[in-house]
Formats: sequence, structure tokens, C-alpha cells
Amino acid sequence: MKHQIVSRRMHVRERVRSKTSCKTVSTAAVTICLIALAGCSSSSRSSFPALDQVVQITAQTGSPQSHAISGAFGTPLVAMVTSNGLPASGVVVNFTAPTTGPSGTFAPKGSNTATATTDSNGLATSALFTANGKVGIYSVTASAPGAPTPALFDLTNTVGAPASVTVMSGNSQSATVTGSFTSPLQVSVVDSGNNPVSNATVVFTAPATGASGTFANSNTNIAIALTNATGIAVSPILTANGVAGTDTVVAAVSGTTSTANFNLTNMPGPPQTASVISGTSQTAIGGKPFPAPLSLLIVDSLQNPVPGVTVTFAAPTSAESVTFADTDTSTTTATTDATGIATSSTMTANSLAGTFTVKGSATGTTIASFTLTNWPVGSQYYSFYLSGQENLLEGSFVGFYGLAGSVLISPLGDVLAGEQDYSDGFFAVSPQPSGDTITGGSLTLGSSNHQGTLVLDTNNLNVGDSGVETLAVQFVNSNHALIAQYDGSATSSGSLDLQTLPTLSTSNLNGGYAFTLTGLDPVFSPVSYGGVFSIASGGTTLQNGLLDTNDSGIGVPVPGGSLSGTLSIPDSFGRGTITSTLNYDVLLGGPSPVSLNYYLVGPEVIRIIDVDSTGDSAIGTAYGQGTNASAASNASLGSSIFGVEGTVLSTQYGAAGMFSTNSSSGTFTGVADDNELAFGLIVPDQTFGGNYSIANTGYGSLTITPGDLGDVSAFGLYMTDPKLNLLDPNNTTSGTGGALLMDMDALFSGGTGIVIPQTNTASSSFTGQYAMGGQDQNYLTGIEGEFDFVGGMTVTSGTLIGSALVSDPFLTLGPRATDSNVRFYATPLPDPTNAGRFSMLSTNSTPNPLEIKVVGPVQDFDVVMYQASADQFLWLDEDVSSVFLGSLQQLGSFTTVPSAEVNSKTKSTGK
Repeated sequence: MKHQIVSRRMHVRERVRSKTSCKTVSTAAVTICLIALAGCSSSSRSSFPALDQVVQITAQTGSPQSHAISGAFGTPLVAMVTSNGLPASGVVVNFTAPTTGPSGTFAPKGSNTATATTDSNGLATSALFTANGKVGIYSVTASAPGAPTPALFDLTNTVGAPASVTVMSGNSQSATVTGSFTSPLQVSVVDSGNNPVSNATVVFTAPATGASGTFANSNTNIAIALTNATGIAVSPILTANGVAGTDTVVAAVSGTTSTANFNLTNMPGPPQTASVISGTSQTAIGGKPFPAPLSLLIVDSLQNPVPGVTVTFAAPTSAESVTFADTDTSTTTATTDATGIATSSTMTANSLAGTFTVKGSATGTTIASFTLTNWPVGSQYYSFYLSGQENLLEGSFVGFYGLAGSVLISPLGDVLAGEQDYSDGFFAVSPQPSGDTITGGSLTLGSSNHQGTLVLDTNNLNVGDSGVETLAVQFVNSNHALIAQYDGSATSSGSLDLQTLPTLSTSNLNGGYAFTLTGLDPVFSPVSYGGVFSIASGGTTLQNGLLDTNDSGIGVPVPGGSLSGTLSIPDSFGRGTITSTLNYDVLLGGPSPVSLNYYLVGPEVIRIIDVDSTGDSAIGTAYGQGTNASAASNASLGSSIFGVEGTVLSTQYGAAGMFSTNSSSGTFTGVADDNELAFGLIVPDQTFGGNYSIANTGYGSLTITPGDLGDVSAFGLYMTDPKLNLLDPNNTTSGTGGALLMDMDALFSGGTGIVIPQTNTASSSFTGQYAMGGQDQNYLTGIEGEFDFVGGMTVTSGTLIGSALVSDPFLTLGPRATDSNVRFYATPLPDPTNAGRFSMLSTNSTPNPLEIKVVGPVQDFDVVMYQASADQFLWLDEDVSSVFLGSLQQLGSFTTVPSAEVNSKTKSTGK
């Protein structure tokens, strides 16, 4: 057989050589050769027998080899194909990898099969081959047509680098602080094909601070372990540290960002200590709820809060005490939350007044004590505010100041407690953030006229008479009084109003508000602010404000600025702080925010006072807008009366009048009186007109035709709640509605006022009993001064007879700084042309000025009045040396006025 194969190969070679020789002979020879070859056609029989083709395929390179999973093998797979022992070119070779288990894929299609064609050397090279994610040994076959057996490439997929680490066991354990966790922490490390990786280094790391623990082999928060043959690493035992709480231990392997997280909990130890968190030092009126519940903290021996502990709050079972809402007894229980805090239900003071202790504790703990005070049943909180002039340096210096606060008064007139803020910007400013504390005092009223004094003992020796302030008081009804400072140190006018405070430590402020402030800027120039803003639900965000500014220090009124800020939650006296964009930046050339405090009268009335100690001082009120916060229009303002007054120094003036409106054209007409004391100009009984505009937010303007009313022309106009009485903020049944005014004339910076709807102009309705008040700026003694008065009057058959308390520290009316039983007398004359206007003038055909008798001769004042209704009047003094603006308010019910009443005939006659 071997001989036959060799003979055939030799015969083939001879034929090849014969063909080659034919190609190399001459042309004539070629012809001969071709003729000769013609005899070799198929029609002729070959002189040699046919050959059998033998095809073989073998692996040349690429076997054996190995590579980590998911990686490309480094040596290509090369197969050789031979035919009858010689390299066979152009043969298509099929490479095939297993379809399951360890295997791989060929580029570029990612298939387990690929083809390649042999080259001239009989070699076929596969495309790039990449191991799959399975570890193991396998074969890739290469087959060729006619080859009886395929070539085999022996390949191995090995484990890859660590790709991920996952928790196996030990997660979600808990241990008591300083105790060991029951189970070690175990993780599994695998490669990208999810094959276990052995001998991988795993680092377990507990938190460096807070709740954590230490590992047994290192006594630190870090431990190292190697994975075993199955890819599992086990930490040493972990011991909790002394901090309770949740903590996360992280297991990580170098070379991968994957981590395994164990969520563990260090449980606190047994309860040991109870301590007060909040609720102590509270006060409540007998029968009323306390502002806040009681809260205490339970901790273990390592000061860790202990949750889930039952705490008992126990008040006295007799005498002064409280009743808890959930049990209706003097004892209740509560369970500590996740922070270890237990909070009682709300409490109501019983009817016995005094200070007592409520104890809070749990089994095994110390006792926490809460100190509470019950005020006498029927006691009431009142908010007060005033502004006026100080008589400083024995009259050689006049300064503006504001005073605002809250006071608790018992039914017998005892002042039980209170807070206040006093500010003149220079000499006497209450300390911040505490303000002044009102420690005692008394309210004493006449038994029939509800007129008297409110004495406030404070801890600030710089206010009043060595810390004792005396206010003249004239109650209008149980909820509202006119007041004036009455201790000889200063003089001012303002209001005392029953407070409606939140029952818990929250705020009841919400919605739109209109406001004005008046005072002095840091360079001692008159200033006023006005506008609108809203308070978001929750009562702590002041937003969407529009601000008008008239600052004489700048000289140019600035309308429509933006206003925003925050408010603090009010304390038990309704006192809080306002941080806002209100500032003197333009005036002072740098950031100069105004520090403001506020006192609640109720959810719709906020007294605001500037508490800076940098020379500025201002005070005012924000009133709720109700529907006028979003649905105001020109129609919101109808027939009204108005009054506006300046401050001390360069803007001593006052104006009052009445007008009717045409909402469709935005115009108004009316009659008014103007007394520009600072400029020596009086404009009496003057008809005037102009135009106005009100946006849906209640922010607007009112412009009097220039020259109609002296120098008074431009105003900011800010609509208030139609259901709110601006003079008596607790009154929602009569005299309601209106707006605030701020003078935007540069001459009258600091001027502010009010607009009251005019509903009754009948002179016959001006009858009965009224409270009266006024703030007078004057040059009655040749130097600048002020006097203020509050009192009561009776109007019968057109005759006005009254008695008042007068504060006169500048001695403009007589030799005493304060006087009581000051007589007021007049016969107001109804204006025959302008119903709703009354005059008391020495220039009337029958002179009828307002007579005020302090001591000595009677002093006459030319005064006009404008009637809003039978309940409310504004009056204006228009003398050449004096101007005052004030109100007359009809007396109401006095069923709950607190006081130590005395017979009005035996009251003190003052200093």
C-alpha cells in the first residue's frame, strides 16, 4: 500500500513537470505540445487509475489554555486542514463551543459557533474567543468537510477577580450595649459570573463614632477575614459599644466597589434616669389648659434613651393640681418613643391657684419634677401697646418711644405676671431676647366709670419710675380699653386688649395681613412703613409682602418693595420675634436689618415693635385682611371717615375727614380738616377729591388732588378684614371693616392712620356714654411737648361732659405731670352741610370750643369730629399751637372687667 501511494505521487509529479515543460518551450513547440495534450481529452482513456482523497483536521495552536471567566483567551484557536497529506486551502472550518456549562463565545456576534477559511498553508484561525461566566474544563471543536473527526481544543475557564460581596448571615441582629452579638457576620464573595472566590481578603468595618462595636481579634471597629474554598468569609465576634442605636457594619473586598451591609442595633440598657425635657415652669388660668404637655427623657446608665418604657405622670391629688385629658384624673401614663421621650396628654388647671409639682418617673428610674402654676380662675391676658414722647434730661430732650407687652390680671385686679418690650432706640431699650419681666402690680378702676390706673412692676429700672410703670386706663368694654402712660416719665397713647392665645405651643397666625409702623430711623428722622403680607400655614413664614417706605432720612418715599421673613412661635404671653427684609440698608449704606418683636392680640391682630438698640424705634400693628387678602377691589372701599397723624419732631400734623367713593371710576370726594402744626398751616372744613386704586391683595393707594387739603396728598392704602374693628380688635359685630393709611408725602414721613366705614351720620345717634382718648403734640408753652388723655364722657341732648386722666410730663396744661378728674365739656355742633361732621370751634357763630379744665383757668381747643356710626368717632384738634387726633368709642358691656374697683370719687388726683 505504501508503495502504491508513493508511485501515485511520483506520477503526479511527472505530470506536473510535463505541464511545466510545455509552458517553457517555443511557440512551435507549444503547438506540438497542445496537439499532444489533445490526445489527453476525456474521450481518451488515462493511463493512470483514479486517486481517493483523504482529509484531516488537527488543532495547531490554542490548546490547551485557560482564562478567567468573561475574559478573552490570549491565543487564538488555529486548526490545520490537509487533503491527502497536503495543506488544503479554501476549506471552510466550523468552530463550535458547548451550549451549556463552561464555554465561551466568538466575536463579533457573541455566538458559540464561528467559521473560518483555511489559508494557503491549510490553517484556519477562529475569531476572538471569550470565556463565559462558568468555571470549568471544556472543548471547542473544529470540523471540516470530509474530515472524519473534528479537532479538539482543550480550554479551561478559571475563577475571576472578586466582583461582589453579599451578606450570608448575621444581619438584623441586636445586642444590649456592651454585650456581644450572638452570631458572627458572614459574607459571600463571588466573581462576575457568580463563582465563589477563595482567599479573598474581606474587611469588616463598624462605625467609628456613635452606635458601633469592636471585633474580638482586634479590639477595634475593624476586622479582616479570608474567604474559604466556597467564597465565605466569617468575622470575629462583634461586641456592642456603649452607645445605643442602629449601626451599619460594612464588609468590603479590595478591587470592587460592592459592599455588604449588616444592619445591627445596640439596644439600651435598663431605664435608670428620668429628666425633664419640656413643660416645666408653665402657667395656666384655673379651668384652662396649659400651653404644652409634659415631656421627659428616660435613659439607661450610659445615658442612652430607652424606648418603650411606661412613664407615670402624677400631679397632686388635692390642693393645686391638674387634670389630664386622657384619664380625667391627676395621673396619666405615656410610653417613651424611639428617642426615649414620653409626653403626657394635655392638662387643665384645677380651680385652686398656686404653684405645685408634677412628678414623672418609670420603674427603676429617678423622679423628674415639673413646676406648674395655676392662676386664679377668671384671670385674663391682655396685650397692650403705646407710643409717644419721652421727657428726657428734665425736658431738654424729646424722644420717641414704643412700649408693647402682655399682662395677666386676676379678677381682683392683681397683676400676676407679664412680659414687655420698651424701645426708644437710645436710652431705654429692653434687653433682648428676654425683654422685660412684669413681676406684679394692680389694676384699679372706678366702680361706675371703669376708669383708673394699671400699675406694672418690672425688672427694668430704666423704664417708668425706677421700673414701675403706671398706665391711665379707660375701659370701653370688657375686652378693650384706651390707655396712656401716666407715671410722669413719658407720655403716650395706645390700647389694651384681651388676648386670644393658642392653647398649645403653636401659632394661630395664618393668611393675609395689612400693617403700618411709625417711628424714628437711626439718624433720628421720622419714618413709617406700610403694606401687606401673608403668613403661611403654621404661622412661621412671612411671605409675598409689598412694602411702602417713607423715611425722611432718605427723603424720597419708596413704594412697592418686597417683604418676606420668618416668625417664631409665640410664647405663653403671645410674644415672638420677626426676622424680615425690613431694613435701613439704603440709609446706612450697609446691611441694617430691623429687629422686631410681636405680641398677639388674636389670630388677626399683631402688635409689632422695633427692639433695636441702634437709634431707631418704631411701633405699629398688623391686622388680618380676611377676604381682602385675595378678593379686594375698588368696591372694597366705600363711604368712610379717616384720621392720620404724624410723629414727634418735623411731622407734627393731623388730618381727619370723610369721603364717598365711586368704585367704577376709582374716584372719591369729601370734606376734611387739616392741621399742619409743623408748618403753621390749618385747612378747616375743606372739600377735597382724588382717585384711588386697590389690587386684589388689598394693597392700594389713595391720592388727594394736590392743594385740596394743604400739603396732605399721597397715601398708601391697605385693606383689612371687613369683619374686623380696627379700634376694638375683639369686636367683630359692629364698626367693622376699613383700611390702614400711611402718608407717602415726603413732608409727612412717619404719618399713619386708619379708615373706618361710615354707616350712620345721624347727629341724633350721638348720645349715651363714650370712652375718649387723644394724643396731643403742641407748643403751648413755647417749646415742644405732648400730652395724652383717656377718659369717659356722657352725651346728653347734644352736650358732652367728660372726666379724664391726663398725662402731661411737659407741663403744657398745668403744674402736674399727671392729673385725674380732668373736666371735658363741649356742645358739638352738627355740620348743616356735611352730615357726619361736628365742630367745636371758637370761630363758630356761637363759639363752642372743647373746654378742658385741669387746674386754674379752662383751656379751649378748637376741635372737629367725624362720625363713622353711633359707636365710633374720630376727633381732631386744629389749634395753631396744638394738634391732637383721637377717638370716641361707645361704651359696651363690663361683665368680666378685672379690677380692684374703688368709688370713682375717691380715686387719686394724680401727682
